[in-house]
Amino acid sequence: MKNVEKKNASFSVTDVKQSPMTIFKKAKETNKGVYIYNRNKVAGVMLTVEQYEALIKKKTIEQDQEMKVTRLNQEIRQKIAFGSLISTKNLDDHLVSLGFITRKNESDDYIEMMNELNETGKIDYCLQKKEDRTTIFAEVIGEQSNQSHLSDKLIVKKIHLRVD
Repeated sequence: MKNVEKKNASFSVTDVKQSPMTIFKKAKETNKGVYIYNRNKVAGVMLTVEQYEALIKKKTIEQDQEMKVTRLNQEIRQKIAFGSLISTKNLDDHLVSLGFITRKNESDDYIEMMNELNETGKIDYCLQKKEDRTTIFAEVIGEQSNQSHLSDKLIVKKIHLRVD
């Protein structure tokens, strides 16, 4: 059997016909898929059952996370109108109601949030889903309003969500 070592192990279609178990053993040994070539072109990849099931599980988890982020994004848009004036307290209350960690300090003020917004152009929030240990970050992009006489008002331009 000809085995060309590259990034992943590879075999020919003929090799598969002659000894498929050898290829499964190689996949298990290397813990990687084994490329199967037909006339110098990749025809497919062989995996062990465990590798295949792990791949399916990973894909399902990624899809679930995407759905959670999409749902969370929709809930945020229902609570916070982009481009409108909002107080830092209301912004914090809305995001906390969705599971994000509050940004107010011990003295119940939001000065640090406004300082962060003025320095970086955004306010960072964090949400941790305990059931699957997913951490979702929200970057509230905006600017302090000069239209209001109150210093705690801001205009939310966008909110970006990312999963870590």
